[in-house]
Amino acid sequence: MLVAFFANGFGPFGLKILTERGLAGPYQAQYLFYWYLGGLIFALFALRGALTNLKRREVILGAAMGACSLGGQSFTGLALASQVPGHIVFPITTGGSLFLVAAAGIMVFKERIGGYGLAGILLGITSLVLLSIP
Repeated sequence: MLVAFFANGFGPFGLKILTERGLAGPYQAQYLFYWYLGGLIFALFALRGALTNLKRREVILGAAMGACSLGGQSFTGLALASQVPGHIVFPITTGGSLFLVAAAGIMVFKERIGGYGLAGILLGITSLVLLSIP
């Protein structure tokens, strides 16, 4: 989880760099391919001792999460390549996932949001507003 925490923003950051250099169109697919291939290799290395104990359900769930992540990154890259400004694209993609996770937790799983959870959501919204200022 610590690696995921630190690596979470590297993918979109790379897309932003490609866009700023005018390379998003021709190299986005290659960038995402190698980014996710690297993640797969890292995961296989990290789980090398536990690969025999993995259940089919875990593999399917992990693959589905990876596919959703790849889809989100692909559409983020397409938006950036289509000249949609980054101060619009990134808050929508980040804010959208923040909203969906919070809404699913409350409506689907009937979670109660405590003080820390509410503070985290408010801090996330505040950061998105600040990042949206061009």
